Amino acid sequence: MRTLIPAARSLGARLTDRKPGPLWAGASVGKASRKNGDRDRAQPRVEIPVCEVDPASKDAARLRARGQFLARQDDWEQMAAEIRTADTSRALTAGLQSQAVLMCEGARQDITEAIAEGVDRGDALSVQAAVASLEPLLSEQPGCPIIAYIVAMAHVDAARAWKGTALTGDLPPERDEAYARHMAAAARLNDQFDPFEHETPLWAMVRCAVLEVDPQPHARVADDFEDLIDLDPGNPHHLVQFGCALRPIRFGSWEMLEAQARRTALRTSDVWGVGGYTWVYLGALAEDQGAFRRLDADLFVEGLHDILSRHPSQATVNRMAALIAYRVSGQVDVGGTRQRIADCFGWVVQDHLRELHPLIWAESPARASAPCFDKIDMARLGQTRALATLTEFFAPAPNAGRRLVFAPDGMRPVEGG
Repeated sequence: MRTLIPAARSLGARLTDRKPGPLWAGASVGKASRKNGDRDRAQPRVEIPVCEVDPASKDAARLRARGQFLARQDDWEQMAAEIRTADTSRALTAGLQSQAVLMCEGARQDITEAIAEGVDRGDALSVQAAVASLEPLLSEQPGCPIIAYIVAMAHVDAARAWKGTALTGDLPPERDEAYARHMAAAARLNDQFDPFEHETPLWAMVRCAVLEVDPQPHARVADDFEDLIDLDPGNPHHLVQFGCALRPIRFGSWEMLEAQARRTALRTSDVWGVGGYTWVYLGALAEDQGAFRRLDADLFVEGLHDILSRHPSQATVNRMAALIAYRVSGQVDVGGTRQRIADCFGWVVQDHLRELHPLIWAESPARASAPCFDKIDMARLGQTRALATLTEFFAPAPNAGRRLVFAPDGMRPVEGG
């Protein structure tokens, strides 16, 4: 590690010490510091192609619909075969989501909706019945890790629904009991399959999902997530979830987060360069700004360059821009770590953004993989948020022009109406 990091810092200096163009002068996301003379300047009009239904969202919707269709047809054998193929190939969507996971989400979507309705009513029996409706599948297809994964994650869905956003110690007794019952059921299923024996990241995901009911989660979190990442290093969702799990309020500490982020960068360097460090920290920052305490800005920015150079899709670019805008915005110390990361918004947008994906901007970064249920309203919300962020960031620039035009060859300021 000591040999990698100095070399990484050297590369980081070459990549991140580029002087920003004039458009960036004095700007920071969410905090466009304007002098009195600047306040009356007309804000630039943003002209950018809008992809209302981007390929990543379309892929995710198609895969969820396929899983739901096969479940409603009771064609679990065909479903297991299709999910197994996607799982074995580690297939990802354009938005870098697991195709196997998305199909599994669709397969249990009707159950998940029934769970949500039962939890809203406080009806533990109806929630149990919804999940139990899947359990005959375990005897119909014994030894099938795909079917067992769907059942196990239905129990996890139920447990998380009962828990909500509360800490487990703060739950009322009846909700705590229901939470514990479903997590215990998922943990029992987890013990039946080894993710390496079956060569499946899905079961490594179950191990990580039930960590919170393990007697010593702090001792297992690194090993369990490392297993998952080793099985599927190209899926950034695992790295993000690892960072989220390493927060002090979960199973780690800020010191552990920093050490594991560096370790992950080393272990995934063939896939992400130094991007593993950035993905892990993005998972922590999405939930807790305290992650800035140990973050190495040079390494983070270098990793951001590596991610976008390896996956320059507009889905990835929009997600990175939105994450920086929403999670690093606000009051920043001039010259500090947070300022350094916030300033990345400028080059991410200017160098990489070519079209707007509103649904990505509408999502909460902490729930980036969650489906959007109201497409029309979410698209409108996302477009409004994105355009307002772009306008605010670039408005203070003295030569921003009357329009900011995004074209296939990049963004440029244009004078005139």
